[in-house]
Amino acid sequence: MRFATALLRHEPLLIEPRLLTSFVERCGWYQEAMAEIYGEPPKPRVEDGIGIVPICGPIGQGLMPIEKMWGACDVLDAAAAVEDFAQDNKVKALLLEIDSPGGTLSGVPELGELVAEFPKPTFAYTQGMACSAAYWIGSRADSIFCTPSADVGSIGVFTAWLNVTKWMELNGLFTEMVKAGTYKAMGYPGTDLTDEQRALIQARVDQVHVMFKDAVTRKRRFVDPGSMEGQSFYGGEAAQRGLVTATVPNRAAMLARIAQAAAG
Repeated sequence: MRFATALLRHEPLLIEPRLLTSFVERCGWYQEAMAEIYGEPPKPRVEDGIGIVPICGPIGQGLMPIEKMWGACDVLDAAAAVEDFAQDNKVKALLLEIDSPGGTLSGVPELGELVAEFPKPTFAYTQGMACSAAYWIGSRADSIFCTPSADVGSIGVFTAWLNVTKWMELNGLFTEMVKAGTYKAMGYPGTDLTDEQRALIQARVDQVHVMFKDAVTRKRRFVDPGSMEGQSFYGGEAAQRGLVTATVPNRAAMLARIAQAAAG
């Protein structure tokens, strides 16, 4: 789902809030300029029999080319790469290279299941961020490695509604709403959420949080509930809490661990 659309629809978000705002603001630039300045975003590829799928930048589904050019990750592209590698006899293992604060919900559980069901050994690695939706996806791998300074976790969900009723009152404005349905047009500018509407929003957010925690613990069964309340951890603590398999000093060391696991 495109990020602007997701915000307008108040979809449950699994992303670090400060990073989503800055990303959406940047997307007003032209695609050609971005390509010239930043080059092409990382692509799926095969290295020494390992199918590598980058999960980088804010995560969404059905993104615009400009959003991808700015460095966002479309789960549809990642899913297609995972499915291709599953059928490729030259690919002996799957590696998710993650550097992402998370993103929208759409497509994330489905991509996570593709990783979990991959018919060959699966690994995830980050030397930057593997937070929220990105961690959801990475947690479905058999093993997760990160560097000591990596930021991992943020197992939580949020949605935000801007209430402008006071501002409108101060400016002599008001919204007269004519509608049918208890939950129709909830959060429309100039209206307050009712208790019933607020309860529905909370229930939807809680539902996604339960899905998120269940997905994590199906592979990482030693993660305790106290580590899944929206906080993130640096690499060493993430390993102690069971969010990652182990810390490694760098990418080369991670690849060596993968080669050792494959040989064993």
